Amino acid sequence: MNRRALVASLGALLFSAGAAVGISRLAAKKPGKSGNGRLISLAPAITETVITLNALDQLVAVSNYCVLPPGAKLPRIGSSLTPSFEAIATLHPSLILCDDSAGSKQKELSALARTEIFPWLTLDEVTESTRRLGKVLGQELAADALAQQLEMRLSRKSPPDAPRALLLLSYDPDRPAELWFIRPNSLHGAALASAGVRNVINRDVKGLPQLSVEQLIQLDPDMVLIIPTPGATPENKRKMLDAFRALAPLKAVKDDRLGVVDGTQAVGPSILQFADSLRALVQRLSGPHPVGGIIQ
Repeated sequence: MNRRALVASLGALLFSAGAAVGISRLAAKKPGKSGNGRLISLAPAITETVITLNALDQLVAVSNYCVLPPGAKLPRIGSSLTPSFEAIATLHPSLILCDDSAGSKQKELSALARTEIFPWLTLDEVTESTRRLGKVLGQELAADALAQQLEMRLSRKSPPDAPRALLLLSYDPDRPAELWFIRPNSLHGAALASAGVRNVINRDVKGLPQLSVEQLIQLDPDMVLIIPTPGATPENKRKMLDAFRALAPLKAVKDDRLGVVDGTQAVGPSILQFADSLRALVQRLSGPHPVGGIIQ
């Protein structure tokens, strides 16, 4: 091993050791007995579910990306990928709630407090995690009712001859080659199927859900639906549709079956309201003479 490689290896080793010591010192600061109901949520969907189950008072902090009800204020402590360990240790949580996002610092977080991981991608994972969360919160009946509602509303399958739709997660007119689609094996994918259309992406996707323009033209969906970024103005939404119309070879463009559907990009209980909006948009675009460019 040459000298440069040896120095780099030693540096990496010292950094890892230093990080481990830092986490251990923070963990040592927590008291021997933490009170129940001092929870930290590091996932927006989990936080939204906690709020829906009327357990907001059990939270002592949330991630930077969680949405709280008007007037509610809680410390922000980073995310599951970049948690603020010092701030978390200072709060002495009894439990940390985290999803299973790739790269989340589960091991480091568990050194500070008991950490529960809730898988949160597919409909089955979300309903099971909702029920588990209800047990943690002492809200089993409410959680079971919510899980049943999710199962009933989002497990509907589209007919085999239904239109083929592409559901995009936003769209940047300045970057037309970046097409981020909704996976069929996701909660939004279940919402799309429940709206009565088939996902033009007909396989489970484990990597990055991104298409090239060439792949899009090859798939040639019957309709294209776009979820705008939160806070997008009507002008932003109109620009998305106008830019997409440049892809004239697409059947969805020629038939004028394009639409923007407002809705959450999170995957908490508000996915039910999104599913309603999506179904209404699909119905408006499925008629014999659709008026494209609908902003739902």
